Amino acid sequence: MNDPGESPQGGSATILLIMIQVASRALTFIGNQFLLRFLSPSLLGISVQVELVSVTSLYFARESLRVALQRQPATTSFSNTTTTTNGQAQGGRATQTVVNLAYLAVLLGFIISTAFGYSYLRGAPSEVLDSPYFIISFQVYAFATLTELLAEPAFVVIQQKALYADRARAETLAATARCLAACITAVVAHGEQLAPSILPFAAGQSAYAFVLLALYFLPVIRISRSEKFSLAPRKIVETSSGGPTRPGNEGVDRYYARRFHKAILGLAATMYMQSIFKLLLTQGDTLIMSFLSSLADQGAFALASNYGGLLARLVFQPVEESSRNTFGRLLSSPSTSSNTISSSKSGSSSALDDDSRKANIREALAYLSKTLRFYTILALPLVSIAPHVLPLVVGHIVGAKWSSTSTASLLSTYCYYIPLMAVNGILDAFVTSVASPAQLRTQSAWMLLFTGLYGVAAWTMLKRLDLGAAGLVGANMVNMALRIVWSIVFVRQWVQEHDTAGSDSRLVRTTVREGLPASASVAVAGLVALTLKVHPATGGRNGKLDLLNREPLGLLGAGTVILGSTM
Repeated sequence: MNDPGESPQGGSATILLIMIQVASRALTFIGNQFLLRFLSPSLLGISVQVELVSVTSLYFARESLRVALQRQPATTSFSNTTTTTNGQAQGGRATQTVVNLAYLAVLLGFIISTAFGYSYLRGAPSEVLDSPYFIISFQVYAFATLTELLAEPAFVVIQQKALYADRARAETLAATARCLAACITAVVAHGEQLAPSILPFAAGQSAYAFVLLALYFLPVIRISRSEKFSLAPRKIVETSSGGPTRPGNEGVDRYYARRFHKAILGLAATMYMQSIFKLLLTQGDTLIMSFLSSLADQGAFALASNYGGLLARLVFQPVEESSRNTFGRLLSSPSTSSNTISSSKSGSSSALDDDSRKANIREALAYLSKTLRFYTILALPLVSIAPHVLPLVVGHIVGAKWSSTSTASLLSTYCYYIPLMAVNGILDAFVTSVASPAQLRTQSAWMLLFTGLYGVAAWTMLKRLDLGAAGLVGANMVNMALRIVWSIVFVRQWVQEHDTAGSDSRLVRTTVREGLPASASVAVAGLVALTLKVHPATGGRNGKLDLLNREPLGLLGAGTVILGSTM
């Protein structure tokens, strides 16, 4: 267990977060492959809609607060002193503050989930409401959502203390429980000759929430005893000028009702609009599909996005989360943190000198450059080889019932979308880690414009050009490209403002140049893509790869080897 005052190394934290995603997604993948044998595309489409209600409720309730709390390292969030007041250690006060704020997320989640659930039931078509065991499945999903919300106070403590090993254990075991519960429910229902339904998904989600709640709280309870903070909302006792404040006047300046930190709450409110745009970006395709497509099409799109986005969820998401912590640790300063969490001492006592600040900027940009290079190297086989292989592999795995020309086209298009998701994610992690509330509001205005353009592009590609789900992915690519351009401009302006040496242009150019793969690799990737376009690897019966078609297979193998040798 890490000391509360220490920050984990970025690499080890990233590895643990990736391990969480690998274990969780691998188990989810195995469970879904098993469940697909018992489900039709329409039932999978219904499960996607119900899960969207749950995910949306959780996201709106907790995302903005989580990001706000990541803006400061635990060691400098509230005070650098170790004094105690009325038995409450300074570290305990810092932790108590985030616990108190987490209960606001719980309360907000209860309200949002109730409103969203009621609205969904009122507007759901009869095909959904009349599906087997839908009502009981929906109730189980709702109960699981509320249970997962109750784990938020423990989660924010785990994040603040950097207890990544405990988090990995909890989330991996919860994913295991979800997989087992869903598969067992499906087998039992099939054995009892019950009609196929979404009940296995609901049972799996319920098991996930209960295990997660228990395993989050176990390590946090032990810490709360040693650091003397409560896992229930509790008044904050502050010190003023090195001594205790007058009774009845604790936290009057920095806290609402002596419990809720004003600056963090204000930052979370500012970021709330950001969370709306991010939700539209991450779940916008599902929302649009739910309005414009049939349940069967939604099920097919869910299958394609699960396969196509597997790499994004396994690698890019944990890297982005870890990067926020790294950028926050390196780049937090009085100028960027004054609107978040104030120190009880003078700001000048904790200000970085110019040399340290410049060194931190260069270290952060080097980290950004290395991550971008890793992403762009991964992008080469994704855009040259994967579009021709992934549809065939998926068709072989899921069989004829789920394999179709439209699914293959969608998977191929998704391969071009994944690199844009990756680059946008790391740039957005930089922006949200250093931007002031005013800059975040400016970003929100631009995101509103980009979201509107995304909606126009999606409607055009779906309705006017009749491109189907592949057109929706194309609209997402337009949105991602616009966000990437905005983030690059922001990074350049931010470096110009904070690097007084006047070398901002050189720094940004170096970051971009070192973030790109070698020219030879790009050339080979383009040649491989062109060759496979002219001589595609074809699918045989039921979408299986035609092993007798040796020419495209040879080109594919040779292209893979040559591309790998240049990277």
